[in-house]
Amino acid sequence: MQRTSPATPSDFSELARCCAVFLPADPARSGRVAFWRPDGSAPPAPARASVTELTVVVARDGGVAPVTVPAVVLPLRSALPVLTHARADGPGHRAAAFWGAAALLGLHFTARGLLLPGLSATDHDAWRAAPLLGEDAERV
Repeated sequence: MQRTSPATPSDFSELARCCAVFLPADPARSGRVAFWRPDGSAPPAPARASVTELTVVVARDGGVAPVTVPAVVLPLRSALPVLTHARADGPGHRAAAFWGAAALLGLHFTARGLLLPGLSATDHDAWRAAPLLGEDAERV
């Protein structure tokens, strides 16, 4: 993977228009977000990003097909401003807006103190959102 140059506000706006996919890890805080363009062109690569190839499934000829696309991969802390921008400003891709809404919901739960300590499947310290009210569970 290659490292990239510092980010600009236009990079964040451009990334917000890209498809976004969460790349899980254990522990969960090590997860990352990949941004890619459906047309296969390379997205802008801000600081703290890695540029890599990502295999995704896209609609093609009345069905679906796997394709490899260039992707910019950001750690969660760096992806958060991009995702919230995609959700708040409207021009973002619906996948980025979805992950932005999920991130804001997680921040909302954190602000309300709805976190309980636990362990991941591989015995890493982890947090989970709980206890959730009925309306919280519906929002999830």
